[in-house]
Amino acid sequence: MEDIITLFGLPLAYIALVLAAIGSIGFPLYFMLKDLKKAKTALIGVGALLAIFLICFLFAGGEAATVGNIEISGGQMKWINAGIFAVYITGAGAILAIIYTSVARYFK
Repeated sequence: MEDIITLFGLPLAYIALVLAAIGSIGFPLYFMLKDLKKAKTALIGVGALLAIFLICFLFAGGEAATVGNIEISGGQMKWINAGIFAVYITGAGAILAIIYTSVARYFK
């Protein structure tokens, strides 16, 4: 019984995974290309996130480190630091946006 599941179920799961990935990437691209005027705001958001990550990457330190038995190279550490800084900045931006909308609601 296990051979049948492995023989047929695993390839079907891989096919379903590939179809889901194609659908989750393909449909938004299709609708974005269908109406470029509405897609402009989404592309501005993606560009802002890329700019934030680029700035974080440029300022991230890249010193090699050892954590337990794991050695982390300088390049890996630079990517890790850039990701952590980007999370800090986007999290602070989200908190500031929440505060702004809460305060602005009282002045309307």
